[in-house]
Amino acid sequence: MRNHIDYDRVEFEKCMRGEMYNTTFRGRDELVTAALMLCQEYNRIPANDKKRREELVRELFGKVGKNPDVEPNVFCGFGFNVEVGDNFFANNGCNFVDPAKITFGNNVFIGPDCGFYTAHHPIDMELRNQLYEWAFPISVGDNVWFGGGCRVVPGVTIGSNVVIGAGSVVTHDIPDNCIAAGNPCRVIRYIDEHGKTVQKEDKSMDYGKKVWIFADGDMPPQGDEEPFGHEALTITNCTDVDAEVKVTVLFTDREPDQMVLRVGGRRVNCFRLDYPVGDENYLIPKGQYSLILESNTPVVAVLGRLDRRKDFAYYEMDGFCM
Repeated sequence: MRNHIDYDRVEFEKCMRGEMYNTTFRGRDELVTAALMLCQEYNRIPANDKKRREELVRELFGKVGKNPDVEPNVFCGFGFNVEVGDNFFANNGCNFVDPAKITFGNNVFIGPDCGFYTAHHPIDMELRNQLYEWAFPISVGDNVWFGGGCRVVPGVTIGSNVVIGAGSVVTHDIPDNCIAAGNPCRVIRYIDEHGKTVQKEDKSMDYGKKVWIFADGDMPPQGDEEPFGHEALTITNCTDVDAEVKVTVLFTDREPDQMVLRVGGRRVNCFRLDYPVGDENYLIPKGQYSLILESNTPVVAVLGRLDRRKDFAYYEMDGFCM
């Protein structure tokens, strides 16, 4: 029914790649109309004509496994971007907004009045009013049950062996083997294949990063009696391991220098950089510099400047961490 439609494949491929595209591309209205006509025809099929219902589901969706069961009042934007595995069941009133792919594994049960939305409109009202949008795929694993009234937003991946509670709004990925619910949807508890609660291994949070780069240091000049200001490097160590931080100082007109700063476990140290610091009592020369911090354990680093040359001000400089 839709193979004959001529549409702008370049613009449609932008949509499939998650790039911004214009929804007025050639042939889009015809594709949507064809899907709507299939939905209307499907929704009018007598309940006892299961053979025709399966035939039309296979025409509407892009891929269909064994034993599909889709209740009436189904809606699709394009239809061919919906792919379902074996034993797929969708109760009445489900909505699949599918400019990007919506993929379901095997044994997925969907309660009534659920929506899966891959379209994302710009926040910028001018772009939105010009009918630009993005589309991001939704992926659902095997053995998943959605309670009634769930909503899944663009770009979400839901794992296998998952129960999504009724009325949930799924805005982030959901892992395997869990019960999740709420707005926004979050994991309530983890389960095994029989639905029994299991204890998730307790993993301590990885605080901070081991490498930090600050590219905008500038030691201000001194006056007759006191500096016009100073810069300070604050390092926070949230781990139990003492941090040894090797600091490489880069300049525009000389070779790099190095120093070592130490911060005890679960401690914070503030190093004023207009004074000698570190194991070497190193004093950074006046002028522009950059810092590369390499730590044996994850830390959080902030480089700040107190500047009295114009107005009394303190501010932080952007850093990059890896």
